[in-house]
Amino acid sequence: MKVSKQAALVRNHLFTEAHLTSWQAEGVYRIRRLASRISELKNAGYEIEKARCTDATGQPYTRYSFSKAQKRTRAPRKEPVQSQRRYTVAELQAGYADYAMKQDYFDDRYSAESDARDFARYMETHA
Repeated sequence: MKVSKQAALVRNHLFTEAHLTSWQAEGVYRIRRLASRISELKNAGYEIEKARCTDATGQPYTRYSFSKAQKRTRAPRKEPVQSQRRYTVAELQAGYADYAMKQDYFDDRYSAESDARDFARYMETHA
């Protein structure tokens, strides 16, 4: 799975160094949203551990590192997570209109909850 340039910088850092914090990421790589890059790497299949620490002044921070098993191999250890499809409002409206046209709404046996579940299943199979 392809990752962004910033996520690749984080990945390379974690392979060469023991850990990375948001302050290090911002100061060295100009990465302001380290947690997003970590999430991107996790979704790509990398095993990343996080440790909550406090500095000398009592301020909390998070330290990210690869698991020991991940450090031994350059390839992701897990299967990549497939991102969920995002729909526009127009696509949802069109999908629901299509769904509603195929249903018999003159029969009151469906509750609002079952209609919502049916619509969700319909969108998964027809989108």
